[in-house]
Amino acid sequence: MSADATSRVMVDIETLGTKPGHAILSVGAVRFDSGGLGDEFYRSVSLESCQDAGLEIDANTLEWWLGQDDAVTGVLTGGDELTEVLEDFAAFYGTSEEIWAFSPSFDCDILAEAYEAVGIVPPWNYYEERCCRTLAALPIWPDVDQDGDKHDALDDAKYQARQTVDALRAIAEPGDL
Repeated sequence: MSADATSRVMVDIETLGTKPGHAILSVGAVRFDSGGLGDEFYRSVSLESCQDAGLEIDANTLEWWLGQDDAVTGVLTGGDELTEVLEDFAAFYGTSEEIWAFSPSFDCDILAEAYEAVGIVPPWNYYEERCCRTLAALPIWPDVDQDGDKHDALDDAKYQARQTVDALRAIAEPGDL
């Protein structure tokens, strides 16, 4: 990462539902800029602590998780307290200027609801949210294979960040759009 670039964080979460108010299984994030990827964040979340905070589990999503590869289903057990994970993510986010997701209306909205459930203000403002889906709709979006496991929050965040870095580089170069 370059020292003078915009401070961007790509976030990905794994959940037990698709709407704000559903339980979070894990949070993965990576810093990135035009120079590449930087510091990483990953934490799995205790389902019991999610339920204690009033977050719900969607039965259909749980059934879907139970049908996934063993490499990613370990996130269904164990994990740290929701409040601790959210506080640590806020510290990781720090003074970043942008939070990216594929899509913020999923990841950021569910995270924001979890922050509200435990009485913490999310570390970002709505105007800092950026969407990879917009870039992915453009012909400059790179078609590359993912390293790591799909549905692993950190692996997904790094994959999305690498694609976003390449797309933003393409936009910055004259004649590519």
